[in-house]
Amino acid sequence: MKVTIIGGSDRGECAAAAEDLAERVIAAGGEANVWLLPAGITTFCDGCGLCFNGEESKCRHAREVMPIRKSMLASDAVAFVTPSVSGHAPAPVVNFFNYLEYMQIDRRPLPEMARKRFVIFSLGGRRAGEDVADCVRLWGASDVRVLTYSSASGSRLLLSAPKKKPGFFARLRIKRLAKRSGTPLPPDFFG
Repeated sequence: MKVTIIGGSDRGECAAAAEDLAERVIAAGGEANVWLLPAGITTFCDGCGLCFNGEESKCRHAREVMPIRKSMLASDAVAFVTPSVSGHAPAPVVNFFNYLEYMQIDRRPLPEMARKRFVIFSLGGRRAGEDVADCVRLWGASDVRVLTYSSASGSRLLLSAPKKKPGFFARLRIKRLAKRSGTPLPPDFFG
């Protein structure tokens, strides 16, 4: 199983948790690609609009963003490890999603995103993980889980899963968004 792990910070507890997760994936016989944001993305998206016209490779920041996008598309699962800053996802994570806004359901959705499993590990508050999950769901992903990470117990990983699994209602929301925006979904969009 190929897993792309995107860390919301390149140092501290977030980077350690992302590396720990990668070690666990590799120990289980999988393959892990780890990207620690800002990952060379040194400036914020300036909204040039090239990506909305299908010219995302011409963006002046494509050299930094496209390898992470390609890694996500080639993976079976994508894991985000995000710290909580003032209760929400930090600026590097939000900036990363700004660069990939063109992949949203009402823009240019990618069918392969609907078939991927996304797991978001939120360090600190759950709201930071929900911020990331909201952005991922806008890509058309229907299998999104938010887990909270706590190091207070002394163990490396203490996870708490949400009570309900997304599925039917997430797909219904995606269909409604697509219909409202006038974007036809391919027949195999949900697999």
